Amino acid sequence: MIEFRNLHKSFGTQQVLRGVNLVVNEGETLALLGPSGTGKSVLIKHAIGLLEPDQGDVIVDGTSIAHATREDLRRVRRKLGYVFQNSALFDSLTVGENLWLAQEDETGCRNIQDCASEAAALLERVNLDPDVLSKYPSELSGGMRKRVGVARAIASRPEYLLWDEPTTGLDPVNADTIDDLIMDLARNLGVTSIVVTHDLDTAFEVGDRIALLFDGQIRAVDTPTGILGNPDPLVRRFVRRTRADEAESPHRER
Repeated sequence: MIEFRNLHKSFGTQQVLRGVNLVVNEGETLALLGPSGTGKSVLIKHAIGLLEPDQGDVIVDGTSIAHATREDLRRVRRKLGYVFQNSALFDSLTVGENLWLAQEDETGCRNIQDCASEAAALLERVNLDPDVLSKYPSELSGGMRKRVGVARAIASRPEYLLWDEPTTGLDPVNADTIDDLIMDLARNLGVTSIVVTHDLDTAFEVGDRIALLFDGQIRAVDTPTGILGNPDPLVRRFVRRTRADEAESPHRER
C-alpha cells in the first residue's frame, strides 16, 4: 500500500502540493488525472524518494519515505519501478545494456545469456523487436524510447509501478499495448500502479479508481463510473472538456 499523508511541496514561491492525502491499495491501479502543471509527476516522485516533501510523508509498505535511512530507501526502491515521462535512458549504453542494469539481482551478478533472453522477452511485451537490443537510444524514435523505458521499469519485477505519462507520444496501437500491459501486470502479478496521464482513454481503461489532482489537492477520487457521475462542477467540467479535446484530436501524438 502507498499512502500520501498531508503532502506539501513548493519550489521557491510556487506551492505545487497543498496537503495531498491519498491511499493506493495493494493490487490497485489508480489513474491520476489533472491539468498540466498541477503536480502529478511531483506527487509520484515523492513515493520513490526523488523529491523530499516540505511537510507530510509518503508511507510505502509501512516505511516512511520522508524519514527513511539510506538502507530503508534502497530496500523500498527495489520494490518500485518508475516509468519516466522522457524515458531517462542512458545514452551511452545500448538498449540491452539499459535493460541489463535493471535486471541485476541483489548480488549484482546474473548470467548474461539469461539476461539477454529476458531482455528480448521484455521488448516483445512492449511491441519491439529483439534487434533493438543492440541499438543506442539516439537511434530510436521517441515512441520507441518510451517503450524501452517501460520495459526497463518492469525488468526487476517490481511490486509497485509508477507510470509518468506512459502513453504520451505513442500511436494508438502502441498506446493500447501499454494499456494492456498495465492491466496484465495488475491482473496476473498483483502489481500496484499509479498511472499519471492526460489520456482519458487510458485512465478509464486501466484505472480501478481515478483521482483528480487540482490546485495542489485531491479534488475527487472514485471508480470510473463514480467520477463520471461526480456532482462537483469542476470535476464534471474537466472530464467533459478533456473529452472534447480528444474528440477534436482523436489520434494520439506520434
